[in-house]
Amino acid sequence: MSTFDPTSIDLTTASPRDIICYLQLGKNEYNGHLPARISAVFVMLVVSTLGTAFPYIGKQFPRLRIPTVVYLFARYFGSGVIVSTAFIHL
Repeated sequence: MSTFDPTSIDLTTASPRDIICYLQLGKNEYNGHLPARISAVFVMLVVSTLGTAFPYIGKQFPRLRIPTVVYLFARYFGSGVIVSTAFIHL
């Protein structure tokens, strides 16, 4: 293997084999916060479900006396959650 200095390299003269070998020596960037990532999924699930179901619950139970502004905010927030989820999955 030739001497390969990644800080000063001329890509026209460097060996592709050396470049690929150097790039594959990169470390894994996983930092070990798996429980935080798993709990974040469930927090997003609960918040989006509540935001989406709140207007429906407010209409089904008129005794709750939800102000119109709060109802409209929750309705548009729930719609935003659905639309943003659709954009993310595209």
